[in-house]
Amino acid sequence: LTRRVEDRLKCALILGYLKPGDKLVTKNIADAMKMSVTPVRESLIRLSASSALALTPSHAFFVPIITSEQFNEYMRMRRLIEPELAEKAVLKMDANGFEECLSLCQKLRSAYERRDVYLAHQLNLTLRLKLYIYAGLPEFFKIVTQLWINLWPTLSYTFESDSEDKWPIFFSSLELALSNRDAGAAADAIRESLDKGLRIYLSLLTEQGE
Repeated sequence: LTRRVEDRLKCALILGYLKPGDKLVTKNIADAMKMSVTPVRESLIRLSASSALALTPSHAFFVPIITSEQFNEYMRMRRLIEPELAEKAVLKMDANGFEECLSLCQKLRSAYERRDVYLAHQLNLTLRLKLYIYAGLPEFFKIVTQLWINLWPTLSYTFESDSEDKWPIFFSSLELALSNRDAGAAADAIRESLDKGLRIYLSLLTEQGE
């Protein structure tokens, strides 16, 4: 039960359903999931141990508000790992893998054109998950998913509040790389998307005077 609760909370963090500063009340979560508070509290403690959640001295759990320095560090770590995962994936993928990823690229394009923020976000994550799994580097994959858990509440909030025309579009170059089965170009597409995302976030902080 603890693992199931933890997985659901991780999904909520990655998908941006929980925002920086949101408080997580053990009893409310337990009631929503129709279970006792014990597995919920255990899962919250585990998430706080990995810095996915913060814990106050009064033992209240909340989604941490990360600093610009932390954000920059997390993004630098992603930049070191994710392009390599993309490159390895293209070298190892079979025909079905390319077909699945190209189909997701097309769906992501469609969601972007409709300005469907939430669907585009979900498809973006699904595409990256699908691609990175093919790399066959499970320890790297674990690190990346933990970085997503720590980052996405802030990223989701950032891009929801920003103009859609500033979204870091990467699927066109990735789609071309996958169509050509070009591993180096796939790595470049992921690297470019991370660089754009970081620039947008930092520019927003500057505009807000933070």
